[in-house]
Amino acid sequence: MQETVAASNDSGKTVKEEAAGLASAWMRLSGRTRVAAIIFLACLLVYTLLLFLVPRYKGTTTTQGDETHYLLVAESLLRDGDVFLTNNYDSRQYLPYFESDTIMRHVAHGRDGRFVSTHPMFLSLIVLPGFWLFGYKGAAFIMILFMCAAAALSFLTADRFATRGVAAGVTLFLFFSYPLLFYSRLIYPETVAIFLIALALWSAWRLRESGRILHAAVIGLSSGLLLLLHPKFIGISVALFFLFLIARPAKDRRLLVAWLAPATCAVILLLILTAVAFGPNLAKGLTASGGSKFQGGYWGTNSGWGIPGLFLDRAWGLFIFAPFYLLFLHGLALQNNALEWERWWLFFPVCIGLQVIVLGFFQSWNGGAAPVQRYVVPLAPLFLVCIALFIDRVRAKVAYAAAGILALLQVVTTVWTFRFFVGVYGMENSDNLFLPHFLDNNAVKRLLLFVFPLFHPAGERSIAFTIIWVILLAATVYAARRYYMRHGGGKLSPIVDIRPFSNG
Repeated sequence: MQETVAASNDSGKTVKEEAAGLASAWMRLSGRTRVAAIIFLACLLVYTLLLFLVPRYKGTTTTQGDETHYLLVAESLLRDGDVFLTNNYDSRQYLPYFESDTIMRHVAHGRDGRFVSTHPMFLSLIVLPGFWLFGYKGAAFIMILFMCAAAALSFLTADRFATRGVAAGVTLFLFFSYPLLFYSRLIYPETVAIFLIALALWSAWRLRESGRILHAAVIGLSSGLLLLLHPKFIGISVALFFLFLIARPAKDRRLLVAWLAPATCAVILLLILTAVAFGPNLAKGLTASGGSKFQGGYWGTNSGWGIPGLFLDRAWGLFIFAPFYLLFLHGLALQNNALEWERWWLFFPVCIGLQVIVLGFFQSWNGGAAPVQRYVVPLAPLFLVCIALFIDRVRAKVAYAAAGILALLQVVTTVWTFRFFVGVYGMENSDNLFLPHFLDNNAVKRLLLFVFPLFHPAGERSIAFTIIWVILLAATVYAARRYYMRHGGGKLSPIVDIRPFSNG
């Protein structure tokens, strides 16, 4: 009996010691790392609960748009050991996650004339383990893990430039509101791309701090994997090489090799996977999602108008559905001096600009059956850092009021999206269906649809309102920078330690 009690006491001490050891290990982590871990776990909890409590959004099948086709490729790999899909469509293997026979085939003639998907297969390989174990929910959970990691990494970068509370608050708000909340489980290349850009951004700053080869390799890997996910990310991949060049602390050949090695391996793997599906016709395979041709495929009839349309279009643009993102332009203008631009911040407009130009000319810049704006969603980590910078550095009542109003509108959109998910799709030849569904024909709806133009196609009114938007944004951006340069505010930049403004 005494031995049992003693053993029990020893066991109790061991448990207490283990708990104390875990607590000690937790406290040894930096405050920044602890908050990042909490953000990761908070996102994991919310996204997982959403997956199980809302298994499908109202009025939709379990999967939508391209999700079904990525899963069907995974289905074919598991069942048939190939990527040829005719039998998979004919036997309706998509029914467990696309409960309808109205599916449209996104196929092309591949190797030996057999039908293959027009979607790159790398995303199907990423979700394959989860899909094999738990079906659709397993695949969706893998996407959730990527999104949680993207939130943590985005915070780790933002925390270097904004105070911790602001960085954490902006991160949680953006990842718990439209559109990122709804992309958290979507099996789309964009979901993984958010993570890769956040990873590259964080790794570039760590490269700048430490000069370690590992961080250069991670940037190169991110750049290559983006191309593996989809060739449409070529603009971002190029921008990440530019980021590497301006972030490396010295022109060390080893760092360049460290970037090139994983990026090159990823490109080689892209060519191999394309050859598996399309045979020697690599050009056709790499451009399959654009119609395998330039004119009428990639280059659509309304090409070019997608550049402002990605943000301002009243049916397909980001700002009318998620107005809080308007603040990223203002944050981007708040760097202290030229040194910040030359050595770090110049990457932001380069990356955003290249992505907007490449996808703004794409014939289907609407993004299809996915929450809009699908093609700028991967840039969310960049937007997040800029928004955090604005809120932290422009400490004026009018700025806080504007941010609060925009945030409230985004919360309303988020709640409404659960009730009418299809309304936020960027469907072909459609006007805004979302606002009339909730607001009928009241004054708010009429005002919003009046000030946000339509770019598919664009007319004289669209051009006029684009000019007005540019002037308005330029004026408010100038006002934000003027205020900051006069009054200061926010966390001291880690790049420079002397601010170029007076406190007058």
